[in-house]
Amino acid sequence: MMIFCQACESGTVRPGVMQYCTSDAVFSAQAEPLKDITTVHGYAEWMKGIAVVAMPGCSYELNTRSFDPETSTATFFGTFRGTHTGRLDGLPAPTNKSMETQYVYNMHLNPHGKVDRITKVWHSAWAAAQVGWTPPTGVFADAEHLFHACESGKGWQEIMQYCTPDAVFSAQAEPLKEITTVHGYAEWMKGIAIIAMPGCSYDLNAHSFDPETSTATFFGTFRGTHTGHLDGLPDPTHKSMETQYVYNMHVNAHGKVDRITKVWHSAWAAAQVGWTPPTGVPADAEHFFHACESGKGWQGVMQYCTPDAVFSAQAEPLKDVTTVHEYAEWMKGIAVVAMPGCSYDLNAHAFDPETSTATFF
Repeated sequence: MMIFCQACESGTVRPGVMQYCTSDAVFSAQAEPLKDITTVHGYAEWMKGIAVVAMPGCSYELNTRSFDPETSTATFFGTFRGTHTGRLDGLPAPTNKSMETQYVYNMHLNPHGKVDRITKVWHSAWAAAQVGWTPPTGVFADAEHLFHACESGKGWQEIMQYCTPDAVFSAQAEPLKEITTVHGYAEWMKGIAIIAMPGCSYDLNAHSFDPETSTATFFGTFRGTHTGHLDGLPDPTHKSMETQYVYNMHVNAHGKVDRITKVWHSAWAAAQVGWTPPTGVPADAEHFFHACESGKGWQGVMQYCTPDAVFSAQAEPLKDVTTVHEYAEWMKGIAVVAMPGCSYDLNAHAFDPETSTATFF
């Protein structure tokens, strides 16, 4: 048993380990990097990759060992030390950081003295934090690639390799309320980054991974100036935004992103860049205001509202006017017939995204 442990920890090739266990020996561990490994064969090869390729020159100590004859179980308590200097598939690029991590093996022996079952108890997240892996197995890599591809406006063609085809998207933000897929969001961001705000930039301020929920979190800052024409936005304002946001990305068992939630104060960003609201909805409302006040009548107003738009006012002259059609014609009569040459000022205007209501003073 001790020889088996030494062979495994030193990364000895499979023949060095197999002589000490049964051919179908099983393995289990409640640790993120090992969750898909179910055989001692698989674990021995994983340890070989760590010890020989990823962390050449690593070392270990066997701190204590014991045996329970009632359950035929050997227990080994060890400490592993290594520095990540080598490239290994499934791990991030070498970080040149070191770990010192403790663990326990429980090995069950069959009547012939061969190991037929191993359970490893290991705080893998602690080890991963030491060596700079987030998460330990590098499953985080696709999520981070997706973040950078998305923020730089690469669009769905570039992003699709990092997520599932049906990955869903959600955000409690006015410009994004109709977008329900990562595909749709990737194309929206492409429009923002390439067309509306060419030359924009972003910072990845912080990122983390929660192995219990398999969720990657990215905190970013986006900067850009609105200089390009994009459908769904107002005309270029040549104003700039600096807006903060967070992505929560769920990663499936294969390391692919299958769900993204964006947390973003879109109204704050919209105010900076001169969009009211962020998606340009008030453009029609403002056009309506000017057309109405200048006496353009229903023909000049109708393009900015629904055909059955309703009107109300607690004002004597308007008490019987119940549609926008009627009010537009009433204003046309005032401005063109009763008071030709009249004028008006738009003193202030605002938009409440929560109620989707524009106010003009």
